[in-house]
Amino acid sequence: MYDLAVIVPARRGSSRIAEKCLLPFGDQATLIEWKLAQLTKVIDPQRVYLSSEDEEFLALGDRFGVSKHERARHLAVDHIAPFRDVITGIVREIPHEHIAWATAVCPLMAPQEYCDAFRTYHEQVIYGAHDSLLGVNPAQDYFWSRKGALNYEASRNHTISQELPEWFKVTNSLYMAPRSLILECEYFLGDDPVLQLLSKLAGVDIDYIEDYRIAKALYAVYREDGLDTVTPSTLTDWADNDPEFPIAI
Repeated sequence: MYDLAVIVPARRGSSRIAEKCLLPFGDQATLIEWKLAQLTKVIDPQRVYLSSEDEEFLALGDRFGVSKHERARHLAVDHIAPFRDVITGIVREIPHEHIAWATAVCPLMAPQEYCDAFRTYHEQVIYGAHDSLLGVNPAQDYFWSRKGALNYEASRNHTISQELPEWFKVTNSLYMAPRSLILECEYFLGDDPVLQLLSKLAGVDIDYIEDYRIAKALYAVYREDGLDTVTPSTLTDWADNDPEFPIAI
């Protein structure tokens, strides 16, 4: 076990979809509750911090037994504060050595994927060469800017997709780093994150109403594949006091 806290940020003032975090998902009344239900399958609820400026949002954590972080209002309203201030303003008040940032708007990242990422962080950040962890999807696709092709030659020298450069898409599902590094860098990643490969489902990020409809449609796949379950032997006993050797339950 290591001293990890998982922050679930939720603010009232979503700009693209009104009150996005209150949309129903799966068998839960809101996206917030769905995410808390997923996370509390793999980590002690008291290590999960629901962070919001809104009392209604914070109350949704009651039945899961999670910790609450009452966010300063200026860090939640209309993107007034720079994002670096949002990150540090929250993390500064979370009393744990390592921080995971898990968003409610990526509902299809399965509990097992969180469990696996927590172990990767232990092995490759705490006792490895990397300084943080980033959830990604491989992105061997054809990319353009308004100035032209970015990762291939759009000509008779066309590259087949299997031979495209190895690029990665940030899923927005999970970021992890030491608290001290986050406060120093004013961001939730360092310069050398381990890239945690996640499922395509985990990369579904709800920004627009179309994304929400896609996520709801893919929930059938999530259920069909049994993705809401966790392999017991991979769980960490977060009550264990030895930071070097996490104990499987």
